[in-house]
Amino acid sequence: MKHLTLTLLFAIALSSCSSNKQVTTNNFDPSNNPYFVKKEKSKVATANEVNDPKIQKKINSIIENHLGISISSIAISPITKKNNGYYWKFLNVRNGSSFTGFSDLKFNAVKIKKNNKKANTQVSDF
Repeated sequence: MKHLTLTLLFAIALSSCSSNKQVTTNNFDPSNNPYFVKKEKSKVATANEVNDPKIQKKINSIIENHLGISISSIAISPITKKNNGYYWKFLNVRNGSSFTGFSDLKFNAVKIKKNNKKANTQVSDF
């Protein structure tokens, strides 16, 4: 009985290791996935998204100093560069306060404006 069991296990192992292997492929199509978020292009033609880490770090420190809270509690939109400076929006996720920031190209003049909430806006925890 032991000999038969060992022979059977050896045959199964040999047949499973010697079969043809095919690479699995992923047929992910974002257009058919309702949970896939598509990033739309900016409607402003003169604005370019800034990816420079130095500028992003400078703007993050400006926001932290203005609100007095950690950057982990802030949601920031992409930073765009216009003809006369940088433009960004940010949100304090703790209380839902929304702001718009603008700076010249050398960060000499920084303006931060608080956006007013609309009457039907609700902030809730998920």
